[in-house]
Amino acid sequence: MMRTGLILAGLLAAAGGVTCSHFPSAVHPLYSGPARLAGEVATLTGPVARVDGADVSRLGSSFALLPGCHVVELQKRIGEGSTGGAWSTELGHIVYAFQMKAGYGYEIAAQLQAGNGGVGNGTVSGAKLTAVERDARGRVQGTVAPVRNDADVQACRASADDRGT
Repeated sequence: MMRTGLILAGLLAAAGGVTCSHFPSAVHPLYSGPARLAGEVATLTGPVARVDGADVSRLGSSFALLPGCHVVELQKRIGEGSTGGAWSTELGHIVYAFQMKAGYGYEIAAQLQAGNGGVGNGTVSGAKLTAVERDARGRVQGTVAPVRNDADVQACRASADDRGT
């Protein structure tokens, strides 16, 4: 009985680390034609509302895209809830221009920031967004900053044109 209790406690402790994160959902292809191998597409995860102008907000949070430049608009409001509490925050209009590579992953994550606004038993002042590029082995290759102006989007598209994608 003691061993079972320790195993259960370990499992609950491990689960505690993921209760505030999303479980992986189905990956939705955002390209036409037959399904492709993972090494032929890039994956995008996060609170995405639109990709290249198309509304994807009801398709989940994981997407497969062909390599090249993709303009990603985030949801304006994000949040999570459970029996232990809930939170939400306004992000405003945030756009990323990703120069995606085959086999790579692009992940946008929100981390709650401490502050003066009450949320359950804690206080938050919003969320800090981080967008990272991971290689095929899952190693972080760098971070991606949000778009500052139209020139950022044009540079992404020009880079894709130069590569023939």
